[in-house]
Parts: sequence; structure tokens; C-alpha cells
Amino acid sequence: MFHYLTTTLTVLLICKYRAEQIDNGLQEDPQIRCGSESLSINFKTQGAFEGHVYVKGHYSMKQCRTDATLEPKVNLTVSYSACDVIRQRSSNPKGIMMTATIIISFHPMFITKIDKSYKVQCFYAESQKTVTQQLNVDIAKEQEKKIFVMVGDEESDGDSQTSGDHKKLHKLNDPSTEERINYNVPLPDCKYRVLNEGRNEEVAFATVGQIVYHEWSCEAPGQNQTSPFCVTVHSCNVKDETGKEVQIFDENGCAVDKYLINNLEYSSDLTGGQLSQVFKFADQPSVFFQCKIRLGLKDEDGSCTRSSDHCPVTLRGKRSTTTGENDFDVISQTMTILDIDEPTKSHKKTSEHQFSKLFAATDVCVSPTTASGIVVFVSSLLLVCLISSFLLCFRHQTVKVKLAP
Repeated sequence: MFHYLTTTLTVLLICKYRAEQIDNGLQEDPQIRCGSESLSINFKTQGAFEGHVYVKGHYSMKQCRTDATLEPKVNLTVSYSACDVIRQRSSNPKGIMMTATIIISFHPMFITKIDKSYKVQCFYAESQKTVTQQLNVDIAKEQEKKIFVMVGDEESDGDSQTSGDHKKLHKLNDPSTEERINYNVPLPDCKYRVLNEGRNEEVAFATVGQIVYHEWSCEAPGQNQTSPFCVTVHSCNVKDETGKEVQIFDENGCAVDKYLINNLEYSSDLTGGQLSQVFKFADQPSVFFQCKIRLGLKDEDGSCTRSSDHCPVTLRGKRSTTTGENDFDVISQTMTILDIDEPTKSHKKTSEHQFSKLFAATDVCVSPTTASGIVVFVSSLLLVCLISSFLLCFRHQTVKVKLAP
């Protein structure tokens, strides 16, 4: 009887995948030029540029992209009247902000990890303009003052203020003199956020049907938290990055479609909001909202009168094309919206973690030729072991015969 031990050798070859990257990139940060009718982005690459630079969401439009230049210098000029460049009227500082997202892709056909995305903004400050409102106040039968409320951030130096005080005291002694009192009223800083149902965090990813809270709020500058203004949110549109948009509030601040969002509720003079369910355009992954905020002075009793105070339950109004002197734009963050049949939470980090665990840093990567040789060698060795074991088990036993003398 023969005892034998058969050993099976198993070799597990795990190679960490390392894709070849495109041998190109930016030499330095792009240069932005803001013109009167357009903005331009210029950049230099390490090698000949064979990809595309375009406005996000408008790759199919030739006027919104520049294709392979086959040289290291690239330029893209975007007209403000094309490519759905976002136009935002700002209150603080006062002016116009033009915004576009530019994608620099180095591959001729696909988006890869070395590509770049830039949010380009051009701000055009308005010349300082003072809005005045004249109020006639009867102080006495023989004396009348005219008070001018000046809306703006105009500041005067200390000498002029002192001089103005002296003049005021001098004029008060003469009841027949008309006096002008100037009040510099700084404009509040306004913003628009889409928060979760608990109203404590901005929403970046959401699912269709999820409950969110739209919040419009303005803050009075400086330590003085009181403001003479009332805000009215109006002319709101939901948009995607391709330029598609739908109106949800009309020029009076009334809801256009109650199934999307209802009329706003104002919690203070400078704050308003409303709950709504998340919705999106068909086959579009992200949306954002853009609204106008109208600043108006409070009534004499300190209350706010808004054009949306008497909105019907549902109102389908026409889109307003006019802009008031005290109307400013606010834009929400961009939200990525998942469809109903997609998971409510992103599993991107989990997948990356599992992938990194599968390919640990201690893994050894070999070339395909070497790996094939190792497999052939191990297979041959295993086959030899099996054949040897078979022959040892079934060979004929030798019979020794001892002949008697």
C-alpha cells in the first residue's frame, strides 16, 4: 500500500487597472476677458489641443464651442445673447452678473478625468444712481420740510456731513426756509436657497417627489437689523442647463401652477418661502431656479403691502418682460434630480470604496505575456502531478516468488 499526498496549487492574479491618460493638460489657469457683448476664455495647453471647449449644455451649438485647434492655444468667445448665458441683476454690489459654465475636454469624443470645468462670471457695475422719494411733512402751519429718502450706498466724508449739520441748524431758525434731509439707505443682500424639509441644509441631490423648502431671504447690512424695505418675490422660472425654462411665479408674485408650488408665505418683511415637491424636466439631470426680488418701502404704519397679497388660488399669468428700478435677480443652487426608479442616495463613494478594496495597494500587476507564461507553467505542473498520482495508484504490484531448493 502506498500513501500519497496530492497538492493543488491555486494562483490568484489580481492586477490593478491603470488606464493610460491623455498626455495633455493646461499650462496655467485660463484667462477671462469680459467684453461689452460677450466673454472670452483663453488658455494654453501642454500639447496640441485635440478636444473641445464649450458652454455646458450647448455642445451641439456651433457658436457655443471651439473644436480641436491642433495647436497649444485655444480661445472661445461666447455672446451674451446666445448659449443661454445667465443674466443676474445684483443688488449688493449693484450691477449685472453674466455667468456661464465652460467645459474643457481634451478627448475628441468623451469626457475624461483630466477635463476641466470653470464657472466664468463677468460683473458689470452700474454707475451710482440715487433713487429718491419725496415726502411732504407738515411741521407747523408756517413751516414745511421736504424729506428725501435716498436709496443706495453713497457715502459722504466727515467734513461734508459736518457742514451739512451746520446748514441744517441754520435753516431751522428760519421757518420760511425749505430744508432737505437726506437719509442714505443701504440695500439689503438677498439670496435664494432650496433646503431640505427640515430647513437646515441646502439640497444638492434629490428625488422626484421629495419635499423641499424654497427660501428667499434678505439681510440688512451692518449691525442694524431693521430695514425700511419689504421684499416681493416674483417672475420665477425653473431652468435647466440647456436653456429650457418654465415660469412658476408671475410678475405679481402669484403661483402659476399650484401642482408645482403654491403661493408664497412671508414670515417677515424680508423673508418668504414655500414647501414643494421636487420636479424636473424629462431626461434632464439637473435644474435650478431664478427669481426677481422687488424692494419696496414699508407703509407709514410699518406694514408691507405686496402685489401678491390678493393672489387667487391658481393663476396663469403672462411672463413679465419689464424690470423695475428696485428689482434684483436671485438664483438657487443647481440640484441633480434623480428619477423615481433611481435610488434616493448616491452610492458613488461606496462603490469607489469597494473598488479600491478589491484592488489593494499591495497587489502586483504583471504584463499579459508574463501572466500567460505563469498560467501555462502552473497548468503543466498540475497536470504532471495528476498523471504521476494516477500511475502510482494503478501500477501493477511486483510479486516475488521464492523457489524451493
